Amino acid sequence: MLEPAEKQLDEHRILSIDMGIKNMALCLLRVSRQEIFSSEPVTPEILNWQKFSLYDHHLNHGYENSLNSGTQDMDFASVSLAPLATALARQLITTHKPTIIAIEKQRYRTTGSAAVQEWTLRVNKLEAMLHATLRVLQEEGIWEQGATHSICPQKTTGYWLGRYGLTDGARKGTVTKPLKVKLVKSWLENGQNVVYKKSNFLAADTASLFSKVSSEAKTRTGEKLDDLADCLLQGLALIHWEISRLKLLEGWE
Repeated sequence: MLEPAEKQLDEHRILSIDMGIKNMALCLLRVSRQEIFSSEPVTPEILNWQKFSLYDHHLNHGYENSLNSGTQDMDFASVSLAPLATALARQLITTHKPTIIAIEKQRYRTTGSAAVQEWTLRVNKLEAMLHATLRVLQEEGIWEQGATHSICPQKTTGYWLGRYGLTDGARKGTVTKPLKVKLVKSWLENGQNVVYKKSNFLAADTASLFSKVSSEAKTRTGEKLDDLADCLLQGLALIHWEISRLKLLEGWE
């Protein structure tokens, strides 16, 4: 959470996470104290932007024994998922050194279905464990100045599409996904709302994918970009909301 000026850090590093197991996306944004309290529009810098599979993360941390033999499925029992969530939380903090982590809030149902899909429950379980682990790391003083936010994806989508007048007819995910990808693409091409250094391959490599995007929100190689767009939009929205909150607080004082 962004603090009033007298308590503000020199810079904030906002780590935005789009939850998933096969497709987890994250975007690390940096914004300076000077920008936060400036009258000019804030333009955060992308430091890291990537998508990865927890299958790979799972194997890289020595939990091979919890894989089902002869399959590519992970064991999602709580006793097996807990060490993975713990390792993930610790890696996020030590690697990216965030001051704020924004985690996409998961739904229990998708596309209006009355049934709760097993895969959705798995991601929800991981989300809960990640929040719990980050809370423990805060209380133990390992991530003492950190803060965690749970962000409703509909709130993020409504904020950006409404801001740019794109809400008409954009009610379903199949419609909003390409709109969000196109929005991010236009920002990157025009240097609006967010910047990155071309010398920083951790950001530039992902940004370059959006220059190849088609009307179906996929690159020519078929790689989906909506998860990457979502985590960027979520992080930027949180920054905007927090700055607005600080301005309101200053107005009351």
